[in-house]
Amino acid sequence: MKTNQERLGYTLMEMMMVMAILVIAASISVPVIHSMLADGRLSAAADQVRAQLAETRARAMDEGRPWRLAYLPNTGVYQLAPEESTDWEQKSDEPMETAELVRGVLPKDIVFGAKEEDISGRQEAGQAGSDWETLAIYLPGGDARDDTMTYFGHVGFLPMRVQVRALTGAMSVEQAKPSNEGGP
Repeated sequence: MKTNQERLGYTLMEMMMVMAILVIAASISVPVIHSMLADGRLSAAADQVRAQLAETRARAMDEGRPWRLAYLPNTGVYQLAPEESTDWEQKSDEPMETAELVRGVLPKDIVFGAKEEDISGRQEAGQAGSDWETLAIYLPGGDARDDTMTYFGHVGFLPMRVQVRALTGAMSVEQAKPSNEGGP
C-alpha cells in the first residue's frame, strides 16, 4: 500500500488563497503607481510652464516687441505670440508652432486656473474658458507688464502656483500653500 502520493496539482482552496493575495497586492499598488505617475506629470508641466515663460521673455527681448503667454481656463492649452497678434482672437486647442505662434498642451489631466480654488476646490474640471487668460506679457526690456499669479495642476488636488514679477520679469513656480478659509 502506497501512503506517500505525489500531488499532481493545487487544491481549489490554495488557488483561491493565491488569488486573494494577488487582489490585495494589486489594490495596494495601483493607487501608489497612479500617484507616482501623476506627480511626474505635474513636475513635467512645471518644467513646461517655466520653459514657455522663458521663451516668451526671450522672444520679446530679441524682437523688441511685447510677447504674451496665455492659457484657456480649465484646460491645459497655452499659447504664446506677439501681443498684437490676431491669433489671440481665435480659441483653438490644436498644438501648433510657427515663427509667430507657439500653442501647446500640458501633460494629461493638468489644467490651468486663475485661482487655487479653480483647481483644488473641484472634483472635475469646469467648462473650458472661452477667452485666453494672460499668464504674462513680457516687454522688450525683459520686464513684465503686470505682476501675475496663475495656478495649474490636477483637479481636486493642491496645484502649483506660477508668479511673475513685473519689475524684474522674474518668475517662480512652486507648490501652492493650502488656503485657510476658516482660519485667521
